[in-house]
Amino acid sequence: MATNVAENRRLLSAPQLPECDGPKLKAFPHKNSRITWIEWINQECAQYGSGGQGYVFKVEINSRIYALKVFKFFKPSTYRNTLGPIRGGNVTDLELGFQTDPFYAECRAYAQIEARRESQGLKRKDIADCYGFLALTKADEEVLGEYGIDLWDDIPADDVYRKTSKGSPVRALVKEYIGEDVDMDEKTRKRMLAGIKWMNRNGILTNDVRAENFKGGYLLDFGLSWTKPHCLWRNTSRYRMSAVLTVDLRMFEEMIDEMGLGIRRSPRLLYQ
Repeated sequence: MATNVAENRRLLSAPQLPECDGPKLKAFPHKNSRITWIEWINQECAQYGSGGQGYVFKVEINSRIYALKVFKFFKPSTYRNTLGPIRGGNVTDLELGFQTDPFYAECRAYAQIEARRESQGLKRKDIADCYGFLALTKADEEVLGEYGIDLWDDIPADDVYRKTSKGSPVRALVKEYIGEDVDMDEKTRKRMLAGIKWMNRNGILTNDVRAENFKGGYLLDFGLSWTKPHCLWRNTSRYRMSAVLTVDLRMFEEMIDEMGLGIRRSPRLLYQ
């Protein structure tokens, strides 16, 4: 996310994003097609304070059903304080924005997933598909307004970034729509775990493994993910990274245990 409206408009018209080192997601091929809004999928989660990165809708585009995730606006310097004065000096606000903004975090994760699937010739699918990004039209933004959605509500009204960037185009990702859920049997549990381990081996930390982020046994949310190369990954101490690198497996075990389906095991370190 840039710091002014014109630059944000330019970014959303690019053929791929984000404009930083690492994987880049392509624009949705039918980004200029009309969107038919069918249903607000995560409305209940949003009302109770979860799903804070954005809003997910069931939509139709060119006679095909998709899940459309519409992202809240995000201040690029949000994570600067976590870096501290020394490490923070090595990272620009632009780099922070492109690698920690949930919209760009998902772009990078999905691009990495697509590239690694292709290079490895994988046919098995453990993660739901993403078909690209797009900017909403003013008419689509009016639809969000009718739902009572404020995409700026995480940033104070008097914040300089909000004042200079208000009016920027709304960002969204077009994803595979999974309407039916599945029972959490042993086969599904193994497939979900295999997907997480595969992402970890391929340079993606999801950092947010929770039951509400799965549908049909597929992980759907990468808004908090770190995908190599990543400024926080690069600037986190070796001591802390020893815990960070196992967070996905620990969160998965906790999720399964909460559902009464798991046996606690110490996760193995997957990274070198």
